[in-house]
Amino acid sequence: MVAVALLVTWWSSFAFASTVTFSYDSFYDRLKVVNKGEFEFARVGFYLVDTVSMQPCQISSGNIVTESANFQLSFTEEAQLLLPFDKALDKDKAKVIIDTQGGDTECQLKMQIEAELFHADSISRSDLYKMQVEFESLLADLSGFFIKHLLSFLLPEHKGVIVTFNDDAALKSTATQCNTQNCQISIPSSWEHNTAPFANAADIKSVQPWLAL
Repeated sequence: MVAVALLVTWWSSFAFASTVTFSYDSFYDRLKVVNKGEFEFARVGFYLVDTVSMQPCQISSGNIVTESANFQLSFTEEAQLLLPFDKALDKDKAKVIIDTQGGDTECQLKMQIEAELFHADSISRSDLYKMQVEFESLLADLSGFFIKHLLSFLLPEHKGVIVTFNDDAALKSTATQCNTQNCQISIPSSWEHNTAPFANAADIKSVQPWLAL
């Protein structure tokens, strides 16, 4: 899985305590948008991060709790919360309870629009084109009907995608603007059906929308 990176602020919880709690319905509403869209690449990721450094908070354990049940929460070393898309948990008003390490650390929850590459061996130019289209669509869907249809001019302009390569990967000549391993790539319309390989999937750490903010 390749994580991606557009931070969209929609709700946050801050705490110096070692335990933070969120309502599951806020996660479910966003997961429902993704599920309805049937995207091939675009996803929404949820992360618990330090409010100052934006680095992952250290999670020791997590649970999804209802009045009658308790389920273990899965998470990664990058503090990504791997939440199920479950209508029953939404109906039962479940809570997501997370225990963190370091009681003096202030953490917040953030949402990121992400691309997942699953088990692909390589990424083509047409794949990047499709990612950009899906990022645009998902961002509009998450913004809601009012913004999407009546105030679409408020949505940021998509300039392309940002591809972050692993530290040991060579930068690609197709990346027009690179800062260390991060490359901003404009996606021309000619890439829509261009199946020429862009990079090995193993060389890519992340892909994200490149927005004019």
